[in-house]
Amino acid sequence: MIEVRRGAQRAMSEQPGIRSWHCFSAGADYDPDNLAFGPVIGVDEHLVAPGAGFAEHAHRGVQIMTWVLDGQLGHRDDEGEVVLRHGEVLVQLTGAGVRHVEWNASRTDPVRFVQTTLLGADAAPRWFLGAAPVRATVAAFEVVTSLAWLDGALVHAFVASGSFDVNGQRLSAGDSVRARAESLVIDGAGELLVVRG
Repeated sequence: MIEVRRGAQRAMSEQPGIRSWHCFSAGADYDPDNLAFGPVIGVDEHLVAPGAGFAEHAHRGVQIMTWVLDGQLGHRDDEGEVVLRHGEVLVQLTGAGVRHVEWNASRTDPVRFVQTTLLGADAAPRWFLGAAPVRATVAAFEVVTSLAWLDGALVHAFVASGSFDVNGQRLSAGDSVRARAESLVIDGAGELLVVRG
């Protein structure tokens, strides 16, 4: 099964200084047919203005992979503080629960980033900063920038920038593809954020 979902299908939400686009059901835009794809329950693109951010909030029982496209993203929780830049991925394993704050670390430029959220329980909350590809406990996260062959029991791919041909279908920024037990032939240029479970 291969399903292409277009960027225009995403729900959009706003709060002061933040605009977000959601590939899965979120908030007031509840869609019972779009709650999850395997362990993936969220692929959210956020644009945060200088001086804005997400106030302290909680997560539990999920794994969150954050990829910055433009700008700098600050992150702080009980384990410490970090500023995330393009080319780095922050993996958060929330376990029984964490509270954290995220903000635009620049006073002059917006930050644009994508967060992929997976269901997955871990004994102890922790996070690490690294370069893709990375493996959390329930799935692998990688960034495809040109030609690739992807297969696996479950593949979710989101076009963060540029455009890609996926099995003969053209995908542009904001589009995504979901595949179960299928091989995907990828060609293009940009950043394709891939989760394989």
